[in-house]
Amino acid sequence: MRILITGSNGMLGSDLVEQLRGQFEIAGLGLNENRHSSIPFFKADLGKKSAVSQAVNTFRPAIIVHAAAYTDVDGCESHPHQVYLINTKGTQYLAEASDRTGATLIFISSDYVFDGEKNSPYLETDSTGPISVYGQSKFEAEEWLKDHSNSVSIIRSSWLFGTAGRNFFRAILSRLKEGKSLSVVNDQRGAPTYTLDLAEGIKSFIQCAARPKGYEIYHLANTGVTTWYDAAKKLVAKTGVQKEIKAITSAELNRPAKRPKNSVLNMTKIKSSYGIELRSWEEALDHFWEHVLRAEWQEMVKV
Repeated sequence: MRILITGSNGMLGSDLVEQLRGQFEIAGLGLNENRHSSIPFFKADLGKKSAVSQAVNTFRPAIIVHAAAYTDVDGCESHPHQVYLINTKGTQYLAEASDRTGATLIFISSDYVFDGEKNSPYLETDSTGPISVYGQSKFEAEEWLKDHSNSVSIIRSSWLFGTAGRNFFRAILSRLKEGKSLSVVNDQRGAPTYTLDLAEGIKSFIQCAARPKGYEIYHLANTGVTTWYDAAKKLVAKTGVQKEIKAITSAELNRPAKRPKNSVLNMTKIKSSYGIELRSWEEALDHFWEHVLRAEWQEMVKV
């Protein structure tokens, strides 16, 4: 079976390549040069319909895993047109090409489609209400897919971190190395999600899920609940460095984009439907530290 992975050079896309290439015939699609020499690659701008159509028509995948997106949440606030073109229109172009070739689209969406005001974990059926440009772009993509796509599975996740690229935990280590103060928000709740685990979950979903008619939505993230402040404390403790971390509010941080206060996703549906459940975010962070960050940290502090 052929699978096209958009954003194959990115954080989630890179892990999807590693998870899927041994069992499926895969290709990548992205804006920059191919980072994975073992797979064919289509260089295409998602905002250009003709380029997207040509890639899909050439490869003829059975499934498209759409992991590409404009993900700089704060940067999105200053570039709403570009964000809409990539995250919303680009998704539409992929879905249209997918329908023409008979493929199924798996669209990776976000907890940011919610406003964060609910006091309990979000269900797939809960009302959306994005409070940022990024969240709005994902919401509009979801709505278009619901109304127009022949076969799409929407998978929402949250707070991604992984080996490829920048993430919250690498930023904390960088500030720690530079001796800078650590002030971390403590009023946003969610589950940091390891892209390695998410990619494994998506692989399991592909293996056991039937091709949907119309659309379906699932939530998939590492289990458990934390705040960015508590997650930072857990990471810093692993370094052995004695460093005070100040808990602050989102308002004090004063970022351009608002974040949902509650990003916790209820994942009962995907577990009951397919038996898919990811490990806890703590276990995921332990693995990330042991296999990736420990060596990076030792290199950073090497005299």
